[in-house]
Amino acid sequence: MKTPAAPLSVTLAAGGNQLINWGISFYMPGTFARAIMQDTGWAATHIYFGLTLAMLVMALLSPWVARLLAHFGGQRVVIGGTMLIAIGCLLMSLIHTLPGWYCAWILTGVGMRLALYDGLFAALVNLYGQRARATISRVTLSGGLASALFWPLGSALLTLIDWRHALLVYSLLGFLSALILIPMPNQKLPPVSPRSPSAVLSRDVHISWLYAALIAIVTFISNGTSTHLPEFIAAHGLPIAVGILWGVGQTGARFLEVASGSVLTPIRLTLLTVFFIPLCFALGISSTHIGWAAGGFVLGYGAINGLTTVFKATLPLQLFAAEDYARRTGVLLIPAQLLAAASPFAYAWLNQTLGMQGSLTVSAALAVIAAGLAVTIALCQTARITKNNDQHASRQG
Repeated sequence: MKTPAAPLSVTLAAGGNQLINWGISFYMPGTFARAIMQDTGWAATHIYFGLTLAMLVMALLSPWVARLLAHFGGQRVVIGGTMLIAIGCLLMSLIHTLPGWYCAWILTGVGMRLALYDGLFAALVNLYGQRARATISRVTLSGGLASALFWPLGSALLTLIDWRHALLVYSLLGFLSALILIPMPNQKLPPVSPRSPSAVLSRDVHISWLYAALIAIVTFISNGTSTHLPEFIAAHGLPIAVGILWGVGQTGARFLEVASGSVLTPIRLTLLTVFFIPLCFALGISSTHIGWAAGGFVLGYGAINGLTTVFKATLPLQLFAAEDYARRTGVLLIPAQLLAAASPFAYAWLNQTLGMQGSLTVSAALAVIAAGLAVTIALCQTARITKNNDQHASRQG
């Protein structure tokens, strides 16, 4: 029987959930850090270290997500994760010590792994198989609006109330985000056998690790670049409002990807994206000599960042069986999540040691490696399809 496409109610529910979840977790410190620092006296690095802890927890929890989906079902897992994020915001509004702040972020990290893109996408693929790709693209379009909505929302709240009461508002929004998911079905994954990560990857091991390496490098570049984007803008004497171009590029690129339909397969989208990454960094490097290049880099890399989220989620649908999506991504995304946690510190060191231009040059070199990995994946996939077709033809003959 043909797998049905996701109904509009599920797409809207998942999109609204991700819009809120990203806004009250990942993008929250960028809005509230200054107010928290002024009130508590904590250093900015200590405040942001909470988010780093959350991302480390996401990596550690990753291999067990498939088991949770198999036991509780996608709806319950994502709703439970959303509620943990909301509770994390509630605790952050109440605590007065750094250890308490870090504990709240550890709890939030558990919720983020269960309720942000990766956990939700695994649930959608379990429900709709290969036909989940269109839904995933539309959900990332909604999630991409989180920074554009929650940065000004958080700033507006701080003009009316203090950061603790603003976090209470965020917590209420988190509980609302959990309620939004009620229309989503709660189908469970097939029972997950107790296998080690190496056993999960025993099939297609070569292409599996190529995918893991590609996503790890691209995530490292993307997170490091986006974290230090205000420094790049300030270094070129541009107003911070230029950062809006990042959101415009990200949302616009995802909209065009959704509009393209089936023309852009996941592999074509991956190749298109990674080929543009080195070119975009070349634009950033040339910005010291070309006036408009800095704005072009912010806009262009915002678009690349938006498309990266889409191909990261949809490429496994073309490389592997849909029923193995949760288990494979649970293992293969661990390196990317660890590098995501390390990237803000690594880019801070690069900027301090090599300067902004040196940091961009390192990023461009890593982007070339990522492009090579993407080409290798495409060639391996083509060879595998050819081999399967030949075997099928020989059996029929």
